[in-house]
Amino acid sequence: MFHFLLLLVLPTPAATDALDRLAAALRGAAAWQAAFVQKYTPEGFQSGTTEKGTLTLSPPSHLRFDYTSGAPRVFASDGSVGRLVDPGAGSCEAVRLDAGAWGRLPLAAALDPPAARRAFLVDSSGQTLRLIPKDPTPELAEITIDLEADGLPTGLTVRDASGNRNEFVFTGWKSKATPLPSFFRPSLAGAPPCVPEE
Repeated sequence: MFHFLLLLVLPTPAATDALDRLAAALRGAAAWQAAFVQKYTPEGFQSGTTEKGTLTLSPPSHLRFDYTSGAPRVFASDGSVGRLVDPGAGSCEAVRLDAGAWGRLPLAAALDPPAARRAFLVDSSGQTLRLIPKDPTPELAEITIDLEADGLPTGLTVRDASGNRNEFVFTGWKSKATPLPSFFRPSLAGAPPCVPEE
């Protein structure tokens, strides 16, 4: 279920407007919070697995997904390290994020349109952005982002080369004060944040 997206582009003028509008909307507050539903559907199947939670986003480079359905888990990034904390399993995994890995996180590259345009081709139709990586990988063939009239995202779908789909639906966007930096560096209770293996 933890498929993290790339968002980067070489656009048409309409796509430029839509991508810039999305970035401007996300940068319109110190931080944002929204509920999300994430559904992963394997190719050839009509249904898949669904999880729910809360997304917190703080421009320019902080994301946190708190999964609240099933066993609680947290995935967060401070822009340089991504951490997946699973208290039930007693595990904390950390990965150093280069520009490519950072861009694979949901909504990450939308915060940086110029970087997005270097990695993606963008097509825009109405309130929908379609992002196609210039260098596709097995994990990423296409990203689609649906926008509200105010520019905030309502949905995001990632399709991989095999046709598997990872879909997010976002609701209830609210502006928030900037969380403390430690919020984006989660850890197991009583332990320091885990660090990437070098």
